[in-house]
Amino acid sequence: MASPSPPVALVTGTSSGIGRSTALLLARSGYRVFATVRTSEAEADLRRDAGGSPLDILRLDVGDEGSARLAARTTFERAGRIDVLVNNAGYAQVGAVADLTRDRVRRQFEVNVFAPVQLVREVLPVMRTQGGGRIVNVSSLAGRVSVPMMGAYCASKFALEAFSDALRIEAKPFGIHVSLIEPGPVVTEFQRNALAESRDILESESVYGSVYRSYLEGGFDLGRGATSDRVARVILRALRARRPRSRYRVRVRDSVATGFIQIVPRAGMDWVLSRWMELDLVRRA
Repeated sequence: MASPSPPVALVTGTSSGIGRSTALLLARSGYRVFATVRTSEAEADLRRDAGGSPLDILRLDVGDEGSARLAARTTFERAGRIDVLVNNAGYAQVGAVADLTRDRVRRQFEVNVFAPVQLVREVLPVMRTQGGGRIVNVSSLAGRVSVPMMGAYCASKFALEAFSDALRIEAKPFGIHVSLIEPGPVVTEFQRNALAESRDILESESVYGSVYRSYLEGGFDLGRGATSDRVARVILRALRARRPRSRYRVRVRDSVATGFIQIVPRAGMDWVLSRWMELDLVRRA
């Protein structure tokens, strides 16, 4: 008897961090993984890290509708099925709402919301025909509470969570399970990339200039975080679960933080966040 073919997983944003760890872990765990990257340099790095683990690497710019459509179609054409979609690709930017241009907010949503929604739409017909599938959308605790200076990023994660909650119910009759992963801080290049993405804002003349300078001088540290490998293991657990949960958090402290957010009055949260993000610097400037 021929051995069954391995489940096929399409994973976005595998150039580094959570996406890379997830692609490598799934490949080692018996999945046929189609991993997406944006550049040839990222592809070379991923092949090196993969070692003996087989990976199908695709070039994908999630902000480009045609590129996303091609990635999904190529995965299906090569493998004949798509069992798993992990929407991980995304980025953050730092900046007060008053300093965010419309184009900046639009791009944040193009990458963090519109792209994953499109990829979901691309794989759903395949999964319905197969009679099942798994979709994992990588969100964040920022999808549960919005923090100052990251309004655009938080808004995009709130939106991704709302789409996921609707999708989970819509897809269930077809045997398709949808889960959100809500990590807190993760030790990756995420914070450094967010600062680089936002440098023109951080160096601009702004009423929040003192706060921006503190970020440029001291970095953008959200505290000690989980490793990307740990997040990848949670994603694998969600994919293997017989009855996957709607939401998965990575560390106990993330669950505690979520509970804290739910019970503390909004005025109290505003006070905590104002002190944590050092917005009193604005008053002293």
